[in-house]
Amino acid sequence: MFTRQTLVRLSTSKVFDRGDELWQSGAVKKLSHPAPTRFSARVRGTSNYHTEAWLASGEVEFSCDCPYAFEGICKHAVALGLAILDTYGSVLLAAPTPAAANNLPQAIATAWAAWPDALKLDFLRQALGKNDDLARQFLAFGTPLPPAQASKKAPSKAPDPLKNLAERLTDVLSTLDFGDAFWEDHEEEFYNEEDNEVLNAAVQEALAPFVDELGQLARAGQLALALRYWATACAAIYQVEEPADDAYGSFDNFGTEALHRWHEALTAAADWPAVLLAPVLPPAETAAALAWLAAYFANPPARWPGFEESWLPLLQTLADEPAAAARLPELLRLASFGPATAARLHLRLAETTADPAAWVAAAEALLPTDAAVAQRLLHHYATAANAPALLAAATTAFATWPDRFASYVLATFTPATAPKLCPAALRHRALANHSLPDFEALRPLLPAAEIAALVKQIRKNALATGQGVAFAANLLADDLPALRTFVLALEWYTVSPPHDAEVALAQLAARETTPLLLEMETRLPAYLAGRAGARRGAVLYE
Repeated sequence: MFTRQTLVRLSTSKVFDRGDELWQSGAVKKLSHPAPTRFSARVRGTSNYHTEAWLASGEVEFSCDCPYAFEGICKHAVALGLAILDTYGSVLLAAPTPAAANNLPQAIATAWAAWPDALKLDFLRQALGKNDDLARQFLAFGTPLPPAQASKKAPSKAPDPLKNLAERLTDVLSTLDFGDAFWEDHEEEFYNEEDNEVLNAAVQEALAPFVDELGQLARAGQLALALRYWATACAAIYQVEEPADDAYGSFDNFGTEALHRWHEALTAAADWPAVLLAPVLPPAETAAALAWLAAYFANPPARWPGFEESWLPLLQTLADEPAAAARLPELLRLASFGPATAARLHLRLAETTADPAAWVAAAEALLPTDAAVAQRLLHHYATAANAPALLAAATTAFATWPDRFASYVLATFTPATAPKLCPAALRHRALANHSLPDFEALRPLLPAAEIAALVKQIRKNALATGQGVAFAANLLADDLPALRTFVLALEWYTVSPPHDAEVALAQLAARETTPLLLEMETRLPAYLAGRAGARRGAVLYE
């Protein structure tokens, strides 16, 4: 079962507590359940992060685009997990259910084959009668009327939303006034140092009509037009150099910052880019949109900062749609995307088309740069019992994110199965966590000279930084001359945490009391007099 304990097990205690706080504060937005075993949401932290959870071989896995790269899942994943439990219960890891619940597309195909035409038509009539947008999409989905049946009187043409779009955006943004009058109206926020939020809100308010316009195109199923609108708007917004007045120099690069606000407003208000695939799209509309995209990326008329990154979510959304996914490889062939962007799109396409070989190839390309993909690839190789590939992938993952994958290495391999990787993981964890058990497990795996050099390095670092002192003292416990030299060379008062100094002093006191007492006779009065910045208090008296 998927429970709170699952999340506790997958995260550290500190991360779980922070994730719980995020969930309690309402930071999980746009929680969706796009597939029977997949969930996604936006989780608000220092930024808005896209976080997903899915079922893989009986276990729940998470991905998040935040920069967290330490042990276990991040706080945003914890928050998503808690939101899932609160909204859906433990459905993600529920026991197997009938095909109708587990495989909706297959269930629909079965029902479609079994139902009589009259029943299908009755359902369609009711659905069209209840949803005007769906009815318009139905009309667009059909083939055009033959010329003989078409009305001789052409209907009035709807206004072109792209007409003067760049000029309209430029006018709106370049006339924004952030002069003295603006700040007088927001005096309280200015003095509370919340001016960034005020500025962002003002820019987003100016962009709101365009967000609505684009959202209407997307919801109406005008995919090609919506894509052209978005690309035109991005280029136009970036090229706006400055507002009418920026009295206090609030913007370093107005066009770039306005572009960020545009992306944020679209995501918040229009659920961009998922809204693009919400309607039922006619095959001709999908084909036209992809043809336009292919021509666009073959020779982009304009670029802006983060060009590929801003297109990536949109293209990944299209890759989730089977009808679009079939044509995206040709688009990727024409586009001059960087390796990382291309690999992410190939990964999503492979998931949509259920192509394991393509998925592995894309995941291998992303392995050195994406910890979440690395984790999924390791799980894939472990499930497939592909020991050589698992070892190679784990070696790369550990080399890139040692804090995150050291424990995985030690839980998965033994010194016999990974003679180089296991000692490296033990060494990293021993040094990073000042872990005596890990160091003792490392001793028989390395030559004595290498162990001695490592102890010397640990002692040197402890003397230089005042950290890891207890760890170093414990390693020196059987070498009395080295222990004495180390303890007497320490600046006891500056050791962090203070308890480490007590451990080091106790190690020497248990073996050789007199030199320590003689040093204390001279050093403690000096500390009381202010040596090393010492102040009288609990630490010094202890």
